[in-house]
Amino acid sequence: MTQTQHPTKLLTFEEFLAYDDRTDTRYELVDGELVEIPTESQENCDIAKFLLFELAKRFPITLLAYKDIEVEVSGRRATCRLPDLVVDSMKIQS
Repeated sequence: MTQTQHPTKLLTFEEFLAYDDRTDTRYELVDGELVEIPTESQENCDIAKFLLFELAKRFPITLLAYKDIEVEVSGRRATCRLPDLVVDSMKIQS
């Protein structure tokens, strides 16, 4: 991942969600700074799809999120990650 030169001030999570540089570039927020996400390789996409299908065999589909999800990471500064795959453990009942 490469650091970008867009905003010079640190962004809050809310500012990140509202940020639009009018391009198709995707970003993550890391410690308040925008970080450009490189284009995904086909291999990475294939692995994410394989894992999704394997997890779908073991968990209800309502617990799974594939792509296009933003996860706020708590810490000193605002951080937002864009994972390929998420299992919502908060909904899993033991």
